[in-house]
Order: sequence, then C-alpha cells, then structure tokens
Amino acid sequence: MATLGSILNLLECGSSAVLGTGTKGCKPFFKKATAIWFTPQGFKFDSSQEFDDTYISLLQAQGNLIVLKGIRTFTDNTPDDTVEELEDGTKQLAKLGLYEFALQFINGLYFNAALHSLSSFGNYDATFVDRDGNLLGTTAADGSLKGFTVGMLQANKITWATDATAQREGVMMQLTERAELDTEFYFIQRESFDFNPNLIDGINEVTLSYASVPADAATTISVKAVMKQDGSVFTGALFGDFLHRIDGVDSAVTAGDDSVTTGTYVLTVPALATNEVSSIDLYDNSNSRDVIVLDSVLYKSKIASATVV
Repeated sequence: MATLGSILNLLECGSSAVLGTGTKGCKPFFKKATAIWFTPQGFKFDSSQEFDDTYISLLQAQGNLIVLKGIRTFTDNTPDDTVEELEDGTKQLAKLGLYEFALQFINGLYFNAALHSLSSFGNYDATFVDRDGNLLGTTAADGSLKGFTVGMLQANKITWATDATAQREGVMMQLTERAELDTEFYFIQRESFDFNPNLIDGINEVTLSYASVPADAATTISVKAVMKQDGSVFTGALFGDFLHRIDGVDSAVTAGDDSVTTGTYVLTVPALATNEVSSIDLYDNSNSRDVIVLDSVLYKSKIASATVV
C-alpha cells in the first residue's frame, strides 16, 4: 500500500505559467459527491502515513475527522462571477463567485441534531468523496493534502415529510478560497486505496445513565448503555473502555461487564462515600481518547453523573 505522499495527483500551477491544455491520457472527473470529511481548519493529512481505513479511523478517534455519509442531493449554489462593464464597453472581472453547496440527507432526526452541532464559521476544512470513491481536496503550503477552507457551515431546517416525500436533513456550506478548487486541487482516484471511502461511517453516540443510585461504601456502579440513534442496547464494551471519576478525579474501573443484563454494565470501582459525585463515560484508556473502537466501529458518549447517597 502506497503512502499518501506517493499517490497525490497535483497539477502544478501558478500565476506565471499556464497549465497544460493537452488532452492526452486519462481525464480525472469528479462525480456526484456522496460524503464530506470535515477536518479542523488548517489540518493536514500526514503524507508519511499509509492512507487506509486504519489511518482514517485513527483520525476520527483523535477528533480530527468528522464524516458525513450518505449525501442524497448535492446542489451547487455558487453565484456567477461579477463582471464590470466600463463606459467604452470594455469588460473586466470584478468579483469571483465563491463555491457554495447545499447537501441533503435522509439519515433521521438524530442526524439532524448532529448537523446543527456542526454549524459554525471558519472552523473546518472539507474533503469531498464522490460516488466512485474518488477523493477531492487541495494542497497545503508544504504540499500535503488538506480539505478546502470552509467559511459558513450551517445546518438547514428539516424538510418535513408529506404523503409524497420523506423527511430530509440538510446543511449548506461555502468555500472561502476559490483557488483551492480551481487550480490547487488534489484528485485521488479510488484505485489508489485498498478501502472504499464511501464505506467510512461517522462516530456513533452512546447514552449512559446510572441504572441505580450509587450507595455509600458501594464498590460497584450499575450503568445502562443505549445507542443514541435508536435506543437499542449497547453491548460488548470491556471495563477498560470506561473512565470513572469521583468528584472529577480519575478513579479506575478494575472489573465488570454487561454479561448479567444485556446493555447494563456492573463496574467495579473504589469504595464510594455519601455526597461524592460519581461520573462515567466511554474512554479508550490505552490511548487516552474519548472514542472507543469495537469491531472496527467507533463509539463515544457524554459523561453521566450521580450523587452517592
């Protein structure tokens, strides 16, 4: 498997040179976008890394990649360039229209809430994935791959279902650096990867709650775990996939699982005392990350808390 640095396809360009206009060879075409990968603004993919699903999963776990999968409608709302006409009829370009897109999904109410949590200005870069699994990004100053600079990123209101149409969720975005796409793009063909970028999913959220109020002197806590998306029980985590705190101070979980009641984890912790605040969340203790990986699927949770009685 090639490193990312060896498969980037950069077209050299600059104000002092015209790009080659010949048509020999395979022509790169980007098809309809089916996924967007958001990275922190300015983030650069590591060219020394093997660009595979393991690396992509690592970026997600580190909080450096957010995946929006399943774009159903992709609309180009880019305004026309503004051309000024002088008194003698001479025309000149006054303003370039910035690329602007509207995306629609049919991923449900929870996904809509997640889209609204992304609403921001200047927080992200965007890398596009098309229906064939090709990637489209741009070049950073050091020649590495980065996403296009995003200005406005705003979730839309829900499109309500009718007798003829289903509910849809959407987001609109504007790219603020036009040259990144016009002349400084990176196009990477699906054939360069040993995985399908369209199959990369986002991080799944788990809701934790205390199944019973912790008692004084107790050495176990009982935690119920369900999937935020559909409320189904969350199973299969190990005790090492949790981080416990007492009054905000780390307090290790030393044993426990969900073998007795599916989806309810009985976890062994240091003895608790009345009025202490016990809190728990999913946590990759081996790598000190807020995201855990089970069978190649990523999960995270918010912190659940309870006061010891």
